This record gives sequence, structure tokens and C-alpha cells, in this order.
Amino acid sequence: MIWLIILTLLLAASAAWLGYTVKKEKAKQKVLRSNHFEELAAMKEIQKASMETAAATYDEKVFLLSESYQRELEKLMIENEAIRKNYRNPGEIKTHQILENFKNDLIRKRIIPPDEMIIMPNIFIPEGNGSTRQIDHLVLLSTGIYLIETKHWKGHIVMGLNRMGSHKFSFLTDLVDHEKEKTLIFTKGDSGELTVKTLDNPICQIQQTAVLLSNYLQSQDIKTWINTLVFFNHDEKEVHDWSDNSIVKRISTQDQLQQYFIHELTSRDRIYGAFQLKNIKQIIDNANYF
Repeated sequence: MIWLIILTLLLAASAAWLGYTVKKEKAKQKVLRSNHFEELAAMKEIQKASMETAAATYDEKVFLLSESYQRELEKLMIENEAIRKNYRNPGEIKTHQILENFKNDLIRKRIIPPDEMIIMPNIFIPEGNGSTRQIDHLVLLSTGIYLIETKHWKGHIVMGLNRMGSHKFSFLTDLVDHEKEKTLIFTKGDSGELTVKTLDNPICQIQQTAVLLSNYLQSQDIKTWINTLVFFNHDEKEVHDWSDNSIVKRISTQDQLQQYFIHELTSRDRIYGAFQLKNIKQIIDNANYF
């Protein structure tokens, strides 16, 4: 009887201990689950914060790029508008567009690197007497410096006329100087009337400008030969060249202009590198600014 009571008590104690152990394990599991959920929640918050940071960084980069592109676009628009305002005639704008397109084509074909052709439009250099001389275009290449005078003249252009060489225009000898070469432009109006303009020879004009530019560059310790080109770029023109000048290049079409520069780049020695071209540009910009 006593053993039965003892066994009953042992069984009751075992059951109580088992119940306590199970309860304790359940509490432990509950804590573990709670910690697990907290960790998951924390990981989700970290991931969310990381994604938000990445998204904010991406948005900021996109915004900065957009701003950069917008600034570049506005800069190009301002430069383009400045070019249009500062040019004296549409012919200079046309020449600039031709040169820019030609440069892009040379770069695309890998004939030149981007920094070895610098196009400088509508610049001014000092004449030494307090005044300045306007230059339509300067093109800086590895093969030299090229000065372009644009003439957007329409009609029949008789260039280099003087008394000694008036030929069939001898009746016009009283209109021209004994020594200076003149240019005559014949055009026909809408009603059929013939008009004649008498102008100075652009060859003389560009040679004077080349001397001024050369002297200025020499004063800045840059000794160089200035290559000179007169570009007649109107679509409705015919040039009759009677001038004896063999130094200044005369060009009448876009193709001739492009072929001239290709010949220069492929047949002449390099005398300037990109750094030197940039330096020359800066010197000319300084003259243009002051």
C-alpha cells in the first residue's frame, strides 16, 4: 500500500515536471519565433532603406545628368544664337555650318582626332591703332592656320579687274584704279534690268588680314604662315577670276573647300599638336576678348 502511494506521488511529480518542461520549451519557442519575426522585420527595414537609398541615388544621378545635358543644350543654343547675331551676313553662318559638318565627318572617318581641328568664327584681332579687324573664320589644324574670308555674292563675279587687264570690259576702265584690282558683280533684277556693283578685291582684303594676324601671333612668340582662302559660297554665282595672285586660294563650292582641307591633311607635314592648337586658340581668344 505504501509503495502504491509512493509510485503515485512519483508519477504525479514526473507529470508535473514534464508539464513544466513542455511549458518552458513552448515559452522558449515563442521567444525564438518572436526574435525571428523581429529579425525578419529588421531585415525588411534594412532592405527597404537600402532600396530607398539606391533609388534616391539613382534619381539624383538622373537629375544631375539631365541638368548637365540641359546646360549643354542651353550652351549650344546660346552659342548658336550668338553666332547668328554676331555674323554680318548669312553667308558666314553657311560657311560655319559647312565647316562643322565637315569636321564631324573627318572625326567619324578617323582622319583627325576631335582636338586637332578648331573652328573659330567671327573673331577680332587688334590692328595696332586702337581698332580691330574682323575675321570670318579661322581653322586651326595640325598642318597650319587657315584664314577664310566668306563672300556670299550672287551673280557673275569678275574678280581682279584693273586697267591693264580689263580685256572686253575696257569701257569700264574709268571706274577702276590704276593699280588696285577691283571686283565687279553683274546681276539681273526681277524685271530684267542689269546692275553692276564695284567692290574691292577680297584677295587684297584677306592678305592684309593675314599680315595683321601673323604680326599679332609673332608678338605672342608664335611664328607661323597664315594660309588664306576666299570662299564664294552663294549657290547662284559664277566666278570669273582675272587676278594674277597665286597665294590666296579661291574656292567656289563646298566640295572644293572639303577637298582642299583633305589634301592639306594628307599631303602636308604636321607642325602642331593638340596642346599647341589649344594654346593658339587661347591667344586668339584673348585678342578677341580685349
